[in-house]
Amino acid sequence: MRNKILIYSFSSLAVQVAKVLNEKDYHIVIIEEDEDLINKAKLLGYEVKNTSLLDDENIIGIGINNDDIKAFFCLGDDKNTNLFITLSVRNINKNIKIISVSSTKEGNKTMLLAGANKIINPYEIGALRIFRLLHKPLILDVLDNILFSKSDIEVAEITIKKGSIFDGIYLRDLKIINREDIIILGIQDKEISDKFIFFSTGINHKIDADDTLVVLGQSENLKRFKKEIHHII
Repeated sequence: MRNKILIYSFSSLAVQVAKVLNEKDYHIVIIEEDEDLINKAKLLGYEVKNTSLLDDENIIGIGINNDDIKAFFCLGDDKNTNLFITLSVRNINKNIKIISVSSTKEGNKTMLLAGANKIINPYEIGALRIFRLLHKPLILDVLDNILFSKSDIEVAEITIKKGSIFDGIYLRDLKIINREDIIILGIQDKEISDKFIFFSTGINHKIDADDTLVVLGQSENLKRFKKEIHHII
């Protein structure tokens, strides 16, 4: 069964986000009340739930606590409504990944305090794409093909479990990487900080349980690599 992504609102931003995630084979569920937007989402083939998320019972009703829910996107056009819904969703589900939209630095901070894990700022994203288009068009083309197309190349996050065969070894000792054509981009060490450590820095980092590896590779190779990592000794 495909993992589900819940998207509040079918705003212009949500349309683009849903398209990308749908192409990456997620099952998209749109939560919307506007009849015109509901019909638009249905015509594009998305599952739609016609409900308000200003009531906790409705939030529970959309399946926010189900195990197959990968993430919740809060992409409405009204910042106050987005803030309220982000707070409510986080209160109901402490572990779900929440991605909210905000257009200001102050709004970013408020959303993070409300419980969002990540913030989408359309203006910052647009400015960054323009810079890359002008100065680094090849890099932009590569990123677009990985992130926004049906390319077989994917970026994956893999959290190390306690007792895994990789628990306690060093990055440079992962000879399996060469065999599986996997590229390690970096690692997040919870004990040090939430910041991402790029592998290219040359740090021979010791891998521990709860660290998260970020890797790049073909889909099938990533699947085999995940099985290796999750093997418990």
